[in-house]
Amino acid sequence: MSLCFRWLGGAGVELKANGQVLALDPFFTRPAIFELLRPVKPDPSLVVENLPECHFVLVTHSHYDHLLDVPDVLHHTGAAAYGSRNTCQLLRLLEVPASQVHQIGVGEDLSLGEFKIQVIAGQHSEIPFGRLFNGNLRPGLHPPLRVQDYRMDLCLGYCISVLGVRLLVCAAEPQPTDVLFAVVQESKEYYQCLFRGAQPHTFIPIHWDIFTRPLRKPMKRFTRPGRMTLRQLTRLARNTLPGVNVIIPEIFREYEI
Repeated sequence: MSLCFRWLGGAGVELKANGQVLALDPFFTRPAIFELLRPVKPDPSLVVENLPECHFVLVTHSHYDHLLDVPDVLHHTGAAAYGSRNTCQLLRLLEVPASQVHQIGVGEDLSLGEFKIQVIAGQHSEIPFGRLFNGNLRPGLHPPLRVQDYRMDLCLGYCISVLGVRLLVCAAEPQPTDVLFAVVQESKEYYQCLFRGAQPHTFIPIHWDIFTRPLRKPMKRFTRPGRMTLRQLTRLARNTLPGVNVIIPEIFREYEI
């Protein structure tokens, strides 16, 4: 029995256990900044190339850099998707069969093959012009969709148990775990609380790249003014958690847990 993960870029993570594949926030199209001024269109060929097989998709929230490619993942693989009300409404709007779409909320427990999941509150920091990108979906919405149509109603986190390993993803509050996935660009206080409460033996930072750069170009680190950089976060993790294994993942490289 083996458990492996791949970083898919952005907040995307693939977990593979005994031939079953669970993906979180798979995002491959990565439109350039100038393309965000018009409706955004996913590139299905990138889904086929980079996520050829998938059984389950968990979506933390419905911003475009988390949801844009999910419909094509579901069409291509037949996977089932789980997410918030906005997430599910957008998926159905984008012609995903209702049988593949499942609305979930904080406090629910899911049993998805090898994966046992607790749905918890997720962490999402404030963003500039947040009112444009958060809240209920616009009435009368129809494709093609613009970036501001992918509005977040709430952010979900996940505690995943698989093959005796506990993984924590995008958690607003800490809980004990073996492996911690957390987005970069939050406050120092958030990470200090998370590290001390979770006490992981492995820490994997994600969503640290400039996600408007296409996959064919090398990854570049994104720095947000007033927030921790990837280097600072790595140092904080090692200072707070002596002996922790910090993995700064290479995109699409498979790691065994």
